[in-house]
Amino acid sequence: MFNRQYLKASAKQRMSGRMGIAIAAAVIALLLGSGRTGTVTGFSVEFEDGQAYFGPGKFFNYPLVSFAVLIIGALAALYYILVGNVITIGSKGWFLRYWRGESPPVSDVFAGFSSYYSSFVTTGLLKGVYVFLWSLLFIIPGIVMGYAYSMADYIICEYPHLPASRALELSRRITYGYKAELFVFDLSFWGWSLAAAVTCGVLGIAYVNPYYSTAHAGIYDTLKFNAFQRGAVRPEDFGMIPAQYGY
Repeated sequence: MFNRQYLKASAKQRMSGRMGIAIAAAVIALLLGSGRTGTVTGFSVEFEDGQAYFGPGKFFNYPLVSFAVLIIGALAALYYILVGNVITIGSKGWFLRYWRGESPPVSDVFAGFSSYYSSFVTTGLLKGVYVFLWSLLFIIPGIVMGYAYSMADYIICEYPHLPASRALELSRRITYGYKAELFVFDLSFWGWSLAAAVTCGVLGIAYVNPYYSTAHAGIYDTLKFNAFQRGAVRPEDFGMIPAQYGY
C-alpha cells in the first residue's frame, strides 16, 4: 500500500513557494488537454415540424443541423486525439518532474509536440479505446481498468521510446493490487472538488488542480518503486533509457 497522507503532505511541501508555475501548468492542461469540456451559450435550439432554428433567428433544415453537429463532433474527436492527449500526457510529465523537485518551464507541457509525438498520441488513443471497450461490459470494469492504465502517461513521458502497448502493460503491472487505494485517493479529493465548485472553479484553478496533480505524480513514483521491490517489473522492462527532451 502507499501512504496517502504522506504523499499529500509531501505535495504541499513541494508546492510551497512554487505555486505560480504549477497553477500555470494545471490551467494549460485544463483548458487545452483532452479532459476539457465546453459549452456554447447565448443560443437555444428548438425543433418544429422537422426543422431547427437557433434562438429567434433563421430556420435551418434539420438534416443540415445534424450534419453540422457531426462535423463539430468529428473535429472535437480529432482535437482530443491529436492535440488534447498530447498536452494531457505532457502535463503528467511536467508534474512528475515538479514532484521530483525540478522547476521545469511551463512550455514543457507542450514538449510532446516536438519529440515523440506519435508515442503520446498512440498511448492516449490506445488507453481511451481500451477503457471504452472495458466499459461496454459494465461501468465498473471500465472504472477499474481506468485505474489500471492510469500510470501509462507517466511511463511514456519517462520512457518515450517504449511502445504504447508496453506502457499500458507496465501500468497494469505497477497498479496491480492498488486500484482500490487509487480510488480512495481520488475520493479523498471530493471535499476539495466540492469547495472548488462552490467557488465557481476559482479554488480548483488556484490550488486543487495543481495539488492533486503533484500528489498523483508522487503515487507513480511510489508504485513504480514498490513494483521493483516486489519483482512485478524489472529495469529491462523499461529499457531504462532516459527521455531525450526533459522528461
